[in-house]
Amino acid sequence: MSFDTEHLIAADDSILWDLFRAGDEVAYTRLMQKYSRPLFNYGFRICQDKDFLKDCIQDVFLELWNRRLKISPTPAVKYYLFKAIRLRIFREQSKWNRGEPLDENYEFVVEFNIESKMISDVETLELSTRIKQILNALPARQREIMYLRFYENLDFDNISQIMDISKQSVHNLLQKAYKNFRSEWLILITLFSKHII
Repeated sequence: MSFDTEHLIAADDSILWDLFRAGDEVAYTRLMQKYSRPLFNYGFRICQDKDFLKDCIQDVFLELWNRRLKISPTPAVKYYLFKAIRLRIFREQSKWNRGEPLDENYEFVVEFNIESKMISDVETLELSTRIKQILNALPARQREIMYLRFYENLDFDNISQIMDISKQSVHNLLQKAYKNFRSEWLILITLFSKHII
């Protein structure tokens, strides 16, 4: 199968993936262009060492190219790459500039814009800021799941595989995040409505 550059830009991820696996350098480059920024954005929420993250992303793509003949087809390229970058970050954590060990209590930093996805009728800056505070007060794993679910639109199966936890754990953590968010949201709305009136 042969595609010109214009068709590759619009090509479906699974087509790009198959072409890359067959040795197509243009498809490989297109995958790197498409996913380098999302991988960096996701990785930065786990480790804020930018140079380290850039190295991790380069390593992931270099390893993909070197192993392309052994890699399986996948309909979920985004999931595959997110899992690869997360594994790389955890595996190479000794190289972080911060020198802090990464464990289950790792920081997952998010500058949430999720209110635009969850609450479409809120335009007030003060309320938006408070929503971000509520979301950032969630435990790191809940923030990571919210990010993967609402920002990256990944399903429960993909999230469970990326984070290396069971699908039920993803469901439970997401439900806890919803519950925490809702209870704080109700308090916030009550305070905000009194403030407006």
